[in-house]
Parts: sequence; structure tokens; C-alpha cells
Amino acid sequence: MNLSNFFLALFALSFCLAGCKQKSEIVSDTQVAGFFAQSTQDQQPEDDEIVGVYFMPSWNTSPDPSVDRDSFWSCMQDPANCSNLLNPAIWGPKGRIYNAKYPYQGPYLDRKPIAELKGFYSRTDAEVAKKQLQYMKKYGIDFFAYDWFFGRHYYHHLNFAPQAGIYYPKGWENNPNQSGRVAVPGLIEWGDQLEILLAENAKLPKDEQMKFAINWCDDSDERWRLWLKIGSSEELARQANYEGEKPSKDLYLKVHEKITQLWIDKYFSREDYLRAEDGRPVIYFYFPQDTESRATYYGLSLQELIELSQRTAQKAGLPGIKFIAVMAGPMLERERMYGLPTDWKPQNPQKPWEGGTYLKRQLLQEYVPRLKGMGFHGMTTYVYHNFMEKDNRSYADMRETYRRHWKMWEEMFKNDDQFEYQVPVAMGWDMRPAGGTWPQQSGFPSEPYKDLVHSDKSSFTAKLKEAQQVSRKYRPSNGNTVMICCWNEYLEGNYIEPTEGHGFSYLEAIQDVFGN
Repeated sequence: MNLSNFFLALFALSFCLAGCKQKSEIVSDTQVAGFFAQSTQDQQPEDDEIVGVYFMPSWNTSPDPSVDRDSFWSCMQDPANCSNLLNPAIWGPKGRIYNAKYPYQGPYLDRKPIAELKGFYSRTDAEVAKKQLQYMKKYGIDFFAYDWFFGRHYYHHLNFAPQAGIYYPKGWENNPNQSGRVAVPGLIEWGDQLEILLAENAKLPKDEQMKFAINWCDDSDERWRLWLKIGSSEELARQANYEGEKPSKDLYLKVHEKITQLWIDKYFSREDYLRAEDGRPVIYFYFPQDTESRATYYGLSLQELIELSQRTAQKAGLPGIKFIAVMAGPMLERERMYGLPTDWKPQNPQKPWEGGTYLKRQLLQEYVPRLKGMGFHGMTTYVYHNFMEKDNRSYADMRETYRRHWKMWEEMFKNDDQFEYQVPVAMGWDMRPAGGTWPQQSGFPSEPYKDLVHSDKSSFTAKLKEAQQVSRKYRPSNGNTVMICCWNEYLEGNYIEPTEGHGFSYLEAIQDVFGN
């Protein structure tokens, strides 16, 4: 893999593997991000913010189906069982290398969730999910944005019992002679945790339920290459595909339509889904540059994909979808080689699944002004690692880089009430359980000094107050949403869920600042 490809993969990974009193007892079912919906119930005070938090799922990394080796907990406890540290695509053929200069600093037991959450809990434990929802609600969080992944390349059978429950749009083509083999592939990855959260949410009284949204993470170069490999001789040989199944522009568009229809059928129909005041469901779109660059392989623009989603939603009777871009990236000319790509070319056109080159890279300040033209209605971030020359080497640094981002983007959009900037906040950054920042093929992290961005209740509270002030200053055009990263990014050291190390400190900070 060339340097550009390698850094892009790492950049995506590093981000995927990213009031003094309780708020009012009654929260409208139509409460939304950025606005307040019309409701027969009392609305929140005019100066109240809508607070969102990202939720990162974990998954089983064990090759043995009878063993569940959680991707979070294994890396926090034992490097020998951490799939991140052993991944040759990330760290090179020997995996993450520890020595005297780069020692192992775990286990990271201070990140163990509190006893009330059952410690290193199962992601499908309904009691834990209920507690998580109740903690969010009690301490002033209004919604969570679930990091949502979709594998385009998976074909399945509607009439084969183990696969019968996999979503497929009603009435879409399938082959009854092949156990209902679907004509349009794709399925949700790592969605079992969301299913449990939503099932438990539905059991709660309406005024105790959380709102939720999808944060679509279409950001994996590995999954993109698996899509391109559909129908290859290798896939036919191992019987993963039938003759005639192969990727194409038409199938790519149909998969995108399927993704949108899935959102409509499984999520948008729920009362607890996050909506704008005009009824549009909100979709967060993580790193849209990755989708844009790959769509160019078929001569498609990101605008065309978003327009397809809009038409699909409107056909279903919705007023459309409100897309919020989740953006970050380099800002210096010397970093352009690591910039945000807008094009992708295969190294071998006959075997594109072997990899390609990401081209026409833009700096963040060049990419952001294009978002509205693509069909986005707002922007926020997951994590900002720097601003121009300023890197995050401490939490004080992170607070400074965030201030600069807030000012730049709020000023850019202050006269545009059709495009909002949702003020982001992060609890910190420390990627040591996953090996460090950023991984290199040498087996070492290249910037371990960035794994020292640690906050406490006091400094996090101060940052939240600053974000609140900025949000209120620019509210007439940019709405009132504050996005916090993250509920449970344990491997990136960015988590506010109660743990043995910090208890309820971060939730109490949110309540102190945003509670009524």
C-alpha cells in the first residue's frame, strides 16, 4: 500500500475504532437537533441547548463462534488478544511492537465501566443498555448518534433460516431458485448493540426515552475493496458469489438506495428517531470525502448519491433527510498528501480490489465550502486533532484548537440560516489501548505525544461552557446543537460513560452546564 493509501486507512480507523439539575421531566417526542419542533407539550427554554453524543459499537473479534472476544475489552486488558494490535494492515507483519522506547502501558483498567454497568459488560446485555439510556437522560444528553456501518458486499438468502432475518426491502428482486438469493447485496455490520438499545428505549415511558440518530461511517477502504471483489475468480472459487454477481455503477446506486430504504423502514418510522422541526430525519455522515472519492470510480458525484437518498425518502412520504457532515482533516499545504480525497483510481483496473490511489486531495478549509453544494445541511466533527500549526499535545492544546475551529466555521456560516454548524466538544484523546497515534508499518506509533490529551471534570466543564457560549452567540443561523465525542470510544481515550477511573465526573459536568 502506498503512503497516501496507508495514511487514509489509518486516519479512518483512528476515528472509527472514534445543569445543576436534571433537565425537564417532559421532553417532546418531536424534539430535534438544531431546532425545537412544534408540539402540544411545553417546549424547552429558548436558551436551552440540544446535547448529542456519539456512540461507538464494539464487536466480536474471535474466529471461534463460541467465543466472544470484545474488540474494546480485549484491547484494554491483553495486547496478545487485541485484534487492533495484531493487524498487519495497520501495524505491519509483526503487529504492534513494544520495546523499551515504546513500552506497553496497560492494562487500562481505569477505563473499566462501573459495577452498575457490570464492568466489562456484554454489548447485548439489555440491563446495561437500559442503564446507559437512563444515565444519558438523567445527566442532560438529549440524543445519541450511533456509529453505523454497512457492508455492501454481503449477499444473503431470504429463505435460509440463519439469514432470513437480515433486512431486505419489501418487494425487491430475489431468486427463489437459490433460496431467495438477494439481487442487491449489503447488510448492517456491528448493529446488534443498537438493536438492544432501541428495544430497551421502547420499553421506557415516553418522557424517559432517548432520541437517537444514525452516524453513517462509510469510511473503510477494506470494505470498499471487498465490494470491488464481488464476482472475482477468487470469490467464485470459494462460493461467496454466483455467476453474474459483480459490482457495477447500477448495482452501486441500488445498494445506496437500499441503505436509504433501510433507514426509512427500520429507523425513521420510529417515534424516538431524531428529526428536524420540519419532520426531516437527521443523518450524520462521517467523512463524506471517502464516499465521494469512491463514487468517482463510477463517474458519480456525492451530490447524486444524496439526491437519490432524498428522492427515496420523499417517495416514502417524508419531507426529505437532513444530512450533517462530520468533518476533520489537515489544514497545512505541506500536509496535502494526507488531505481529503475527492477521487479514487485502481492500481490495476482489471483487479481493482487489490487497491487504488486516493487523488485530488483537498485541505479541510477547501473541502468544507463545498458541502452545501453537495446537499448537506450542516457540519460538525468527531475529533479535531489540530488547527493549522497547532497540534493537540495536551487538553489545554485541544481546547485551543477547538476554539479556533469554532470561530472559523461559525463565522463562515453565520449569514447562512440554511447550513448550520453544530458546536463539537471532545473529552480527550489517548489511543494507547489500540497501539497509539498514528500506527505505522514499522510497528510503532508515529505521534505518541498526542496520546496525552487528558481532561478532568474541571477542564471538561470549562470546555463545555465555552461551547455553550459559542452556540448561543451564533444561534440565529447555526441552531442550538452541541455534539460531544464520545460516549464510549474506549480505545481512543474519548469516553464519558461512567468508569472506575472517573466515575460520573463527565456526566456531572454535562449536567452542570446544560441542565435546567
